[in-house]
Amino acid sequence: MRFLLGVSLFALAACSAEAPAPEQTADLPDIHAEHAEAAAADLWLTGVDLPAYLDCAREQSVTLLQAHRTGDRPGAAENSIGAMQASLDDGALFMEMDVAKTADGVLILMHDDTVDRTTNGTGRVDEMTYDEISGLRLVDVDGTELDEGVPTFSDALAFLEGRGFAQVDLKDTSFDEIAAALVTADAVDRSVVITYSIDDAITLAGILPEVALSTGARSSEDLERLDQGGVDFTRTTIWLGVGTGHPEWDGVLASLGLETSFGDFGGERNGTVDYQLLNQNGAEVISVDDVPAAAAALDAHTASRTLLEACPAAQG
Repeated sequence: MRFLLGVSLFALAACSAEAPAPEQTADLPDIHAEHAEAAAADLWLTGVDLPAYLDCAREQSVTLLQAHRTGDRPGAAENSIGAMQASLDDGALFMEMDVAKTADGVLILMHDDTVDRTTNGTGRVDEMTYDEISGLRLVDVDGTELDEGVPTFSDALAFLEGRGFAQVDLKDTSFDEIAAALVTADAVDRSVVITYSIDDAITLAGILPEVALSTGARSSEDLERLDQGGVDFTRTTIWLGVGTGHPEWDGVLASLGLETSFGDFGGERNGTVDYQLLNQNGAEVISVDDVPAAAAALDAHTASRTLLEACPAAQG
């Protein structure tokens, strides 16, 4: 009765040196312990319950960041491990990545149909083997060739374990293939798969009900279709589109325990974006191109960690 309990709300809504001798080590820092502590800090999201964490974000009005195309910038290409590391360092948690398939069936990170724009090579992704693509180098937003190749989807999932969440956007691949890859990587519980229609959300829920998903829903009828199609609302984030949000509809969704996401890409491009306003309008997750600016405006690095400390239900 998840949905039926909320129907009345919709009706009301308008919208190598030598080691020192033993006697010399007494006052020296334990270097191995320091490295272990640093590694543990870097993997602070290990075991986190993603749905519970998002619930806490909604309840405490915290907005988390999704790095669009992994948050590319000068020196870090889109859909790259380098950009992921930079975005994580800024304070973003969700790495939106585009997953495409090579001619020989390898899932890689690539937005375009061709490798022309983001690498030093040319050719269609679906006509090139992984060996051919793996020999290319990525280029950044300034066209500078980087010492980094095109990552596989499995590479990205392995890198993000304990560090961040994968936000998966399908490009010329299928839900079945994505689901199989997530299961193989043991990454189902730390990933969100983007769907672009109610039907797609229902299809994905049937294939891999344990994975979190993002989908659009503009009305109570959309929510009813999702509910009747077996979509688990506790693992669902509603995408409200591009812009500054829809506070009234967001409130209705919040009353049903549903989180929302959106992104003001136009505002970022023309310099009018107000990240604080996006928070005030109810976003639990905002998709951003300018990760450093958004992270600074929302103190994202500190806010995300403080949220977890205050959320026992989500702690691993």
